[in-house]
Amino acid sequence: MVSTPADFQSAQLTIDVYADIICPWCYIGKKRLEQALAQRPDITVNLKWHAFLLNPSMPAEGMDRQAYLTAKFGHAASAVYGRIAMAGLDAGISFSFSDIKLTPDTKPLHKLIISSEEGWKLSEFFYQAYFIDGLDISDPEIQEQLYFQAGIAFPDKTSPQFNTAQQQIDDDLDYGRTLGIDGVPFMIFNQAFSIAGAHPAETLLTVIDAATRPE
Repeated sequence: MVSTPADFQSAQLTIDVYADIICPWCYIGKKRLEQALAQRPDITVNLKWHAFLLNPSMPAEGMDRQAYLTAKFGHAASAVYGRIAMAGLDAGISFSFSDIKLTPDTKPLHKLIISSEEGWKLSEFFYQAYFIDGLDISDPEIQEQLYFQAGIAFPDKTSPQFNTAQQQIDDDLDYGRTLGIDGVPFMIFNQAFSIAGAHPAETLLTVIDAATRPE
């Protein structure tokens, strides 16, 4: 029997998303996932952000963007990012890679996102600030502005919730290694199905339906 959207009414779906805020494919994957979920409005969704570090050895002060690209991709950087820009347009993102001046250490950014009860919403503002506006998202003043724009209270960095976020990051990185995650985005649906990469909404719908299909 073929399942229809009506079969998934009142279904519950938890999606654990491993991502990094400076990963353009993660931003594309986020948009595509949201496009897929928009086609299943009756599903109750809990989106959980999990930390992954594209550059675990990045210095705390970050790195000049051009130097970073040259070190990572050499002369192929323009071709690589040209393909990403095209994929971004298809997902509704107008990347402005040339406006990015600094590649930051994302560990503090993960801590901000994970410590927030609205981390998924907050991530959108960080993605936009970095990839579209070319802002230095490691700057505390910029971070406060993004919280304000998102309508989220800036965290008390002495709070237990903020302090325990570091343990969550450590756990995410350990579990990611256990799963063998070597690239992001990586999504786990109801702890039953997983998919790696920024797949089209149609592909994600197949996984969403499998994860929420009544037994």
